[in-house]
Amino acid sequence: MLFGDRLKQRREEKGLTQEDVAGFFGEDLSRQSVSKWERGESYPEAENLWVLSVEFNMSLDEMFSEELAYLKRKRKLDDAEFPYPGIISGLKTLANALNQHTKSLTKGGESNEKDY
Repeated sequence: MLFGDRLKQRREEKGLTQEDVAGFFGEDLSRQSVSKWERGESYPEAENLWVLSVEFNMSLDEMFSEELAYLKRKRKLDDAEFPYPGIISGLKTLANALNQHTKSLTKGGESNEKDY
């Protein structure tokens, strides 16, 4: 369950309206903002998340469990595809250097190679 769905569910469990939730923040927040959070169109600022956490007796991990799980899965997939991203750039650099070296060796049919 995504953050917005979880927020709406908890709000309804407590018998609160979106206006009630907006009231947690004084006059600085509108019911429309709460509605956007519940629809997944935006997220609360950090300070507002802390207030929601206290008012709904939920940890931030609990509020964002689905989003965190998605990010962890994505990270594992990204790591699996390119476990050593530095190797790729290193191999490209090596291939370019070898290509340049090969071109310099074949120019005019003579070797320009120096003793190293």
